[in-house]
Amino acid sequence: MASFTLNATSPPFGFATRRVHPSSRRSKRQYRAVSGTRAAAADGDDAPPAAAQVKAGEASTADVDTSAVENAIRTVSVPSNMKGVPPIIIFGAGGKTGKRCVQYAAKAGRPVVACTRNGSFSSADLGLATEEADFVTAKAGDVSRATQAELVALMAGAGAVIFAASASPNGGTPQEVDKAGLVAVARACIAAAVPRLIIVSSGSVTKPLSPVYVFLNFFGGIMRAKIEGEDAVRQLYFQRTGCDYVVVRPGGLTEDEPRGLGAVELNQGDDKSGRISRADVAAICVEAAIAAAAPGAPTSTTAAAAANATFECYWADTAKSLNDVGLSNMMGSKSDDTEYVSGKEQRGATGPELLAGLEADAPGEANRGAGSVYDWRKSANGGPQLVQTRPGSS
Repeated sequence: MASFTLNATSPPFGFATRRVHPSSRRSKRQYRAVSGTRAAAADGDDAPPAAAQVKAGEASTADVDTSAVENAIRTVSVPSNMKGVPPIIIFGAGGKTGKRCVQYAAKAGRPVVACTRNGSFSSADLGLATEEADFVTAKAGDVSRATQAELVALMAGAGAVIFAASASPNGGTPQEVDKAGLVAVARACIAAAVPRLIIVSSGSVTKPLSPVYVFLNFFGGIMRAKIEGEDAVRQLYFQRTGCDYVVVRPGGLTEDEPRGLGAVELNQGDDKSGRISRADVAAICVEAAIAAAAPGAPTSTTAAAAANATFECYWADTAKSLNDVGLSNMMGSKSDDTEYVSGKEQRGATGPELLAGLEADAPGEANRGAGSVYDWRKSANGGPQLVQTRPGSS
């Protein structure tokens, strides 16, 4: 049986989130929002810092300061044998998945900038050889507090950005990090002309009635924040050339050793999931970063593999439908290819093989509630409620 850690970052239903503890230095009102005891607050009553404020559905590109990149000073140092190779910027590098992204990129011989809230990062426990460790540069990059100018300066000249940050006791609420922080990074990516933004999200995020969504959304409304962040990015990247995004939706995260890309299955449609190690999620993210177009190259939605695509990822032999995956992940169960077939499965032994042929999202269209006949609406008393939005659908 696979090792599956049941803790605040890997809840029983199997998707990653972090719960804010009362010992955090946040107001009681903020904690109520993050602990899920005030749905209205978790859905946006507590505004994020001014530098990253955004309301889902209003992700206008008018305030993307494209002039900021002209004043940005590139300060990323890279080994002499990699001069000219654009670095991969990783936000949330201090987290479990982010740190593995740094590890995979360095072992792949790619310059990587590990961004943490305070700029402190140690690669001592990553098993890197001396020449591999030389590829890693640590920088401060707090997505919930940095200004756009600071983010743009950090990204200038980057080949790709991986957003692996998420809510944490000291880092911010889901609304501040998973939603507003993501949008702030996306705007900076566009301003800095970064070819690709890779987002670590969560499986079942578009299915508000699924057991996984319902369970995880108690953690401060994190699923709601994630899908609103995703959809805001889709609007920001609408009809843009020269840059694209990739949304990676992992299944239940484990601390197991990587099994390699050949053990992974991708799916599109958010109706199938399973378990996967953080290390293999990191491999997918970095391979997507490597597959990005070169900085400054004219691109379209089909120029680079997985451009503007959203997909789920999990080990193929743990795949289940969303209705069954929660219990399956808890029990460490396996599956076979005949249990549930969505018709959108994709496999490959290498990054290019795995990512080839993924369908791009419908340009600018929201994913929230996709595939469900229900959506969130305000009730008569102002609180959130699920309502049927397509009568007669099954």
